[in-house]
Amino acid sequence: MVSPNSLATRRGWHPAQACPWRRCHGNGGDGRPAHLPADSDPGRLLGGFGMGRMLAVFDRFDHWQVGYVFTKGTYQQVKAEGMEKLRQSVLALEPMLTKHVESLTDWHQMSLLSVESSHCPVWHKPGLLLIGDAAHVMSPVGGVGINYAIQDAVATCNLLADRLREGKIEETDLAEVQRRREFPVKFIQAFQSFVQKRVIASVLQSSGPPTIPLGVRMLFKIPVLRALPSRLIGFGIRRERLADPTIFQNPATN
Repeated sequence: MVSPNSLATRRGWHPAQACPWRRCHGNGGDGRPAHLPADSDPGRLLGGFGMGRMLAVFDRFDHWQVGYVFTKGTYQQVKAEGMEKLRQSVLALEPMLTKHVESLTDWHQMSLLSVESSHCPVWHKPGLLLIGDAAHVMSPVGGVGINYAIQDAVATCNLLADRLREGKIEETDLAEVQRRREFPVKFIQAFQSFVQKRVIASVLQSSGPPTIPLGVRMLFKIPVLRALPSRLIGFGIRRERLADPTIFQNPATN
């Protein structure tokens, strides 16, 4: 099992090379993550959207990680407008960051993240299984990447642990992991693509005040539907549970 930072990668093998036919879902935004000092809890969620930009703020306890989202392919334009224009744009979306954006003085304080969502049609070869980001790259929408990587790992453990102990694992066993996990991955990626195209893209293409699509407003007004997005993001459509919780215990302690 490998991820993009694994030993297999360091030895010259990379999932992008072994799987050059990744199927991609178009995403309309790029982003510049930055770190801002956090002095206290503001007491509410930070961020906003409008005027062709989005701002997402994540509390990392000792700092705030800020994602500034703009239309894909326009980074050079954003950079050419200058740092002061960027700071003013951030403040227009979130005035609470007035004194914090002063710490942004250089473009090297930020990193460009090009949004992508894709998956490999085949996750396995003899002696090799891809899971997590190695098998499917998730859009940042919903922050589900780590959830699905862990669910892949749990499903892999449930399906392969006994076979690995017996030393009798075959490629058909590896294929079983993909058969179990592929549909949930494709489902959440389709959900992310819907949000990207119907909500985020409309925000990034707008030059005026933000408007929330009617379908989204109705979703949050109907109680029975209100909890669906959070449950889908948090648990997915197939919840994975470790079949044998004692599997990782040291035999000497049993």
